[in-house]
Amino acid sequence: MSEPNFPYYNTVDQIFHAEWSIPKLARLELLRRSIRTLWPEGHPTKFVHVAGTSGKGSTSRFLELGFSCVGKSGAFLSPHLFDYRERISINGEFAERDDITQAWETRIKPHCIDLALNNGDHVHSFLEASILIALTLFEHHGVEWAAIEAGVGGRYDQTRSLDAVASVLTNVGSDHAHMLGKKQWQRALDKSGIARQGAPFFTSDEDAETLALIEAVTQSVDAPLTVVSPADAAQFAQQVVDGTGEAIPVNSLLSASYQQLNARLAFATLTHFYPEIDEAQVFEKFVAARLVGRFSQVDEHVYADVAHNAEKVRALTGEINVRFGKVGKLLVLGASSNKMPLDVFPELAKVAKSIIVTGASFKGLDPEVVRGQIDSLTGETPSLVIADPRQALQVARSMRTGDDVIILTGSTYMIEQVLNPDEYLRYSNSIFGWRMEQPTVAKGSIELTIPVEGSPVR
Repeated sequence: MSEPNFPYYNTVDQIFHAEWSIPKLARLELLRRSIRTLWPEGHPTKFVHVAGTSGKGSTSRFLELGFSCVGKSGAFLSPHLFDYRERISINGEFAERDDITQAWETRIKPHCIDLALNNGDHVHSFLEASILIALTLFEHHGVEWAAIEAGVGGRYDQTRSLDAVASVLTNVGSDHAHMLGKKQWQRALDKSGIARQGAPFFTSDEDAETLALIEAVTQSVDAPLTVVSPADAAQFAQQVVDGTGEAIPVNSLLSASYQQLNARLAFATLTHFYPEIDEAQVFEKFVAARLVGRFSQVDEHVYADVAHNAEKVRALTGEINVRFGKVGKLLVLGASSNKMPLDVFPELAKVAKSIIVTGASFKGLDPEVVRGQIDSLTGETPSLVIADPRQALQVARSMRTGDDVIILTGSTYMIEQVLNPDEYLRYSNSIFGWRMEQPTVAKGSIELTIPVEGSPVR
């Protein structure tokens, strides 16, 4: 058998699915044209593109904080949990609401309207408009470096429209198989498609077949490849402890072992561009890192983690066992479409003292169906259904005894509905896309399909 030719396999896939791939590629070109129109001399910020099944948001946060040691930095993150402004970060702080309104009203909305007037098919999507808003704020605040987190996949994601100076792929797992392919190599081919000509490529994926594919794709575009291993991450964590002179606090993003791999990946990227960077300063920034919804303590005895796929749940389960050992764990679980409980929750469900299955406001699965599937995994573990997420947390609190902890996980939509303090945003997030429920709008005698792309939370 001849050696696999993964760039060729991508070509064949695009040809086989030309009716699907060409519109996707056209959308990327449309966004590139908007970027060239708004920034004819090129955008002043240097971008690092981050993709992966899990850890890309945390890696982006580490990159943002690391680059802040050498200049003003930013990040474009996806999705948000509570507030849209979480998607755009500058020097570790979420964008101001007034800045977002100003960028939209004075620059991006007028451009999008002109674009649509010239061609009714050229209507930027939610995610595309959000990228343009982020670029506007990066320019306004003088951001020199920014991490750009991909939404889904990589090759066809709207963030692929940006010119990046480096690409970072955390890992390739099973998530979004219905969109990226049932086979591991198909998903790896899509995600590794973030590689740019001549730009360095960094990954922490351990799978041999996936690494072989990544190497083939990066070689095809002359992108130097760096691989970070778990051993590198463990050594890095020790370096941080030695450099700061104290243990990593439990509320730090860096405290979880799987986050240390993300931090090491970000550090490899930083030191590629700045080999003489002040490591002590970077360590302090990394220890101070926080990211909403990443195994964060939200109240006494209550924790939340937006683990919504098998890989993230597996990492969360390991961390729960390390932190809490034999302490009772009350799980409040919600599931969204394409996240079947039998595929996602087995390991986590088995460590539970009790399970409360609840709903998710957007694309949520029937809690009774979810409970039935989970019960087949857990044997005699008590479970119940409380359809309303906020009530589910109240019930979990009433069930606590001793040192029990409550862990909210599964659907990001569910966690948002439980914890979002802003009732107006909570409602808006829960009904995202309601204005586009009608599949078409009239344009003269032509009916145009308006797709609902992206979502506020995932």
